[in-house]
Amino acid sequence: MREDALREKETGPSVREQVVQQFARYRNEGDDTAAYDECGLPTDGYYDELVDPGGKVRTMWSELSADFVELGINGLGRLDNRVRRLIEDDGITYTEVGAVENSTPTPWRLDPIPLLVSADDWARLEAGLVQRSQVLDEVLTDIYGPRRTLVSGLLPSEMVFGNTGYVRAAHGITVPGRHQLFLHACDISRWSDGQFRAIADWAQAPSGAGYALADRRVVSTAVPEAFEHSNPRPLTPFARAMRSMLIESAQTDDDPVVVVLSPGVHSQTAFDQAYLASMLGFPLVESVDLVVRDGALWMRSLGTLERVDVVLRRVDAEFSDPLDLRSDSLLGVAGLVEVLRRGAATVVNTLGSGLLENPALAGFLPRLSRALLGEDLLLESAPSYWGGVDSERTHLIANMDKLIIRSAVDDTTLFGPGLSRDQRDELKARIDERGWQWVGQEPAQFSVAPAVQGHGGLAAAPVAMRLFSLARRAGYTAMSGGLGQLRRRAIPDRAVLEIAAKDIWVRAAPTPAAAIGTEPPHEERERRGAAVVEAVRSPRVLNDLFWMGRYSERAEAAARLLIATHDCYQDFHYRPWLEGADALPILLAAVAHTTATVAPTKVMFGPESKILAAQQNSARHDTGAVVGGTASDAAAVDQSQSSERAGSGAAETSSSQGRAQSTAEGHAADAGSVAKPTESRPEDARKREPGIPTSNADEGSNVAAAQSDPASKPSKASEAEPVVARAEPAAGAWAEQGPADSSAVADRAPIAEGTREGHDYLVALTIDRELPGSLAFAIDRYGSAARAVRDQLSADTWMILGAVDRALAEYRAAAGDQEAELSELHSLTLAALLALSGIGAESLVRDTGWYVMDIGKRIERGLALTSVLSAALSRKYPEEIERAVTEWVLRATESSVSYRRRHRDSVRISAVAGLLLFDTGNPRSLAYQLDRLDADFHALPGTSASSRPQRLLADAQRMLRRLDPDDLEVTDEDGRRTELAELLEGVHFRLRKVAESFETTKLSLPVGIQPLWGSTRVVG
Repeated sequence: MREDALREKETGPSVREQVVQQFARYRNEGDDTAAYDECGLPTDGYYDELVDPGGKVRTMWSELSADFVELGINGLGRLDNRVRRLIEDDGITYTEVGAVENSTPTPWRLDPIPLLVSADDWARLEAGLVQRSQVLDEVLTDIYGPRRTLVSGLLPSEMVFGNTGYVRAAHGITVPGRHQLFLHACDISRWSDGQFRAIADWAQAPSGAGYALADRRVVSTAVPEAFEHSNPRPLTPFARAMRSMLIESAQTDDDPVVVVLSPGVHSQTAFDQAYLASMLGFPLVESVDLVVRDGALWMRSLGTLERVDVVLRRVDAEFSDPLDLRSDSLLGVAGLVEVLRRGAATVVNTLGSGLLENPALAGFLPRLSRALLGEDLLLESAPSYWGGVDSERTHLIANMDKLIIRSAVDDTTLFGPGLSRDQRDELKARIDERGWQWVGQEPAQFSVAPAVQGHGGLAAAPVAMRLFSLARRAGYTAMSGGLGQLRRRAIPDRAVLEIAAKDIWVRAAPTPAAAIGTEPPHEERERRGAAVVEAVRSPRVLNDLFWMGRYSERAEAAARLLIATHDCYQDFHYRPWLEGADALPILLAAVAHTTATVAPTKVMFGPESKILAAQQNSARHDTGAVVGGTASDAAAVDQSQSSERAGSGAAETSSSQGRAQSTAEGHAADAGSVAKPTESRPEDARKREPGIPTSNADEGSNVAAAQSDPASKPSKASEAEPVVARAEPAAGAWAEQGPADSSAVADRAPIAEGTREGHDYLVALTIDRELPGSLAFAIDRYGSAARAVRDQLSADTWMILGAVDRALAEYRAAAGDQEAELSELHSLTLAALLALSGIGAESLVRDTGWYVMDIGKRIERGLALTSVLSAALSRKYPEEIERAVTEWVLRATESSVSYRRRHRDSVRISAVAGLLLFDTGNPRSLAYQLDRLDADFHALPGTSASSRPQRLLADAQRMLRRLDPDDLEVTDEDGRRTELAELLEGVHFRLRKVAESFETTKLSLPVGIQPLWGSTRVVG
């Protein structure tokens, strides 16, 4: 017994003791923080979802208590980490808009413990939500139709016409079918009396359904036993019903084309939009993908147009058409309103549905329900007081310090308890003057439910939920679950903030619930299928896929380059007397040349640093190559990828307008010059990104100039500012051979200094996300392009990217030299990139998008190959150095095994050229890339052999065919292999021009809308 007690003392409390402690902590937290409303004011009590007033676990939670609570503190922490990992693997993100320009999407936060809803509670919630949707639908139909509610006085006219959600141009526009409100979302919480009340209605462009579907997938995977025990109602029938109803919303019966209109990849809920589109199986489009022609709506499709019949709108109505609505909008389609007036297309939710989000409307719903449906309102709203009624205005002013004050005109919200005396006095005067513009709402109350607090165990947290309903022919149907909202109380005022999501599990009823789709047979119309749409033919989508191909190959080339260089560096910087050690400065010079960075010249010892300095300075006089052109070259400035990257919803859309014009997604220019090897101060390092046009969305600086015609000799490379400062070259004479005796080594400069510089340089090229040419930079830009076309990609893509991002982040966070860890990071990253390449080769359909992505990949591989060979082999070196450099080239190009199998230990430039330049059967050769490019171009629809990209490609192929490998061995009096250098420079230049011409002709986006007169600025 004594030994057991000592063992328990050493290992900590048992699981049973931890369970008792966690329940006690949960109850104490609930008592301390739950009996407060949204503003932090005390309430009469609170409702506990887990424990009843007697302190017993509620029946519906009893089965799950063992699955979660009995895991113990460490088990709950591991579960939280598992959920976080799954979220990263699925690429579920959320973007904070407004705090930082072009904020990077952050991982979605999801609590592992679901929010359970009993069958009885759900029956009441479902009935109330469906009825509420019906009332709002009747209001929407009437306001944009006969307006009987206004004529009869059921609704005050100022409440309708004074709200920014009312769209005058939408009057008379109708959606086919019985219902005008297609999708409705409602935020609901349980108050201290145990009753559910609606906090807000969302009808403009409701978000969250995609997140709800994704959350269910994550939680069911993370806790499969609990999911099996609870057996919650599924969510996928709701997605199937939405797909069916979108198809039936079309004005035509002939295979309608349905699209999901998104503000763009920089929207707060970009993942939600893309995931929902992928679940529905419809293309995700942006405004640049759509155009109005001949009174109809069309989708751009690589030189052709495809008719669009139905649009699921995620852009606010006022931004949907710059012609009839907001003239400064960059998110809409000019002429869309006219298309809707003609009945040539359907948009859901319909324009003008944002009016239903007016907080003043909530107080009128009870009498509207009785008047329009003949029923009492089942789901009450949070008590509110509209300033347009004298008695309610008096109450609003008298209790301003206890209410949430919302505008009935726009989305302005003020928290009364947080206002100063002067602010309240000013607001009172405004309410006295124009009371109809203001609504006072009782702060919402929240029940508490169990949540995981990282490795802190179980916590009691305020919760709410967002539920969704969908219009069907026989009425509305609700999603059997929704998006749970986990809140946190801010200290010291105890106000609540939303911090995470929860999956909502609706328990099955004792009798089978009516499933979605079980409607009377006589009401069923003939089922229609959606048209098969090759969505990836949109120029915007193809542009993103093109850059995905380029960045994936650019990252793979950088990884191979770093692996080969780091291995040589580890071999030689500890043993500088080895044969071939003098090649190390040349290798680093080649790396700098290829990545358009500037390497440190104090690598190991003095004499060889002269080689490095000569290599880097000579690059100014040659048209050298960079790996895919991360540096800018003359006139090779990257075209903007998308002109609208914006938010969803009122706050999202308005904040997106300031940066929607020029968001090039950071694609580096397709260029070929080498960074100017001049000195740079530390404060200047990494402050520019060559090749990116300056805009609000990108801090990069465009340093490109005009390039000459490809038929002429390549012009002198532009001089871009270096991104890595280099050290002064040390003095010394050329050493024919590395000395092996200690006295000779002692004459060299200190090894430690060079080691530190070289190591830091390789680390920067690996993990610095802001350094163009680095591995992390390419991976980061690949992720940005992939997020823009998320609906086109395999789900495995995000698992691979998540693993790479975690590995890079862990290395950045660790301290020390981490030599071994750097090698592991390179290997892991290369393996991940090969997995992405395998997905592209074996999982993607060979459609237009795949061919465009492969074009980007082949161009980039050709650029990388010509860059490496030009930097490393265009000059002749002594035999030992030549061997080391050649072996490095073969490793960096994944050709060592093939070369040794053919030529054993022989090191000849003609043999290397035969394998890497002329061998059409070698997937790593230049000839193979040119042949694949030719085949890819011919596979594109509407491509002519006389197009400029194909003429340039044919020119490069002729250059390659004219030469014999043996001719490339010849050197001039300076030791330069003239034929080899000119071939590599010429092909590299033409490949860059192929990329530039292809982008500007086939993948170009429409220019911005020009105002017909005056300014596009909206006043007021």
